[in-house]
Amino acid sequence: MKSNVFSTTVMILIFSGLLCAGQSKPEVSVRFYNPQYICETETYCLDVQFQSNTLNQQLFGMNLRFYYDDNILEYLGAGDFKPGYGLTGAPQLTTGPGSVFGFAGPADWVNGSVQLLNESAPDQILPLTDWLTLFKICFHVDDPSYFNVQTFCPSIVWDLQENWQEEEGGGFQPADDGVVMTLVDPNPFQDSAPSTEIVFQFNWQYGGNPNGVGHPVEDICIDTICGYIIPVSNWALFLGIGLMILATLFIYRRRMS
Repeated sequence: MKSNVFSTTVMILIFSGLLCAGQSKPEVSVRFYNPQYICETETYCLDVQFQSNTLNQQLFGMNLRFYYDDNILEYLGAGDFKPGYGLTGAPQLTTGPGSVFGFAGPADWVNGSVQLLNESAPDQILPLTDWLTLFKICFHVDDPSYFNVQTFCPSIVWDLQENWQEEEGGGFQPADDGVVMTLVDPNPFQDSAPSTEIVFQFNWQYGGNPNGVGHPVEDICIDTICGYIIPVSNWALFLGIGLMILATLFIYRRRMS
């Protein structure tokens, strides 16, 4: 009798394990979006947005890891966190060759961590089709040639290989897991649960670089035009408006006289 009970228990445990193994992890996507340029401080900021393909998921933590061209930008920090979230410490910055990403200058690698630090804060449920902004990152624009231009499209590269499931680790560096995101686990004895990470690269795409893993593209651009600076391409429009005003004033004076 004991033997039958033991066998049944073992079979239940094995079958439960197979079911768990067969269940796919929720997918969590992250992207940089909504670029903003602040003229007074020459600062460039991006929202960091998330979504999931599974209902009722909340981000627990992530490795905040990305690259950018050090000739153009300089990382300032992350802020405007939704209630409950924050950095677990100051991110580390490491400089390396940028040619692997198609950068003209060196590549700075930001390596930090964002986490749900206050679990009593209001839940931030990840949407299925829309995007949820949890925080933003900001840079100083170092290259003066990008001031007062109509198309400013810097590349920010998430640290995740294109076919990372087939690689040793997910990041571009040896023994680097890259972007890892975990979810709040409903189990009270567990802090977090794993996810499958998906990144949407910003002004950059995989491939097309014989000496590296990808190259910059101009997908999401903004202008950095400030104050009274008028783009050369708009001078004809302003000149036309000025001539119309002068003609109107001339006709008005002729009539008055």
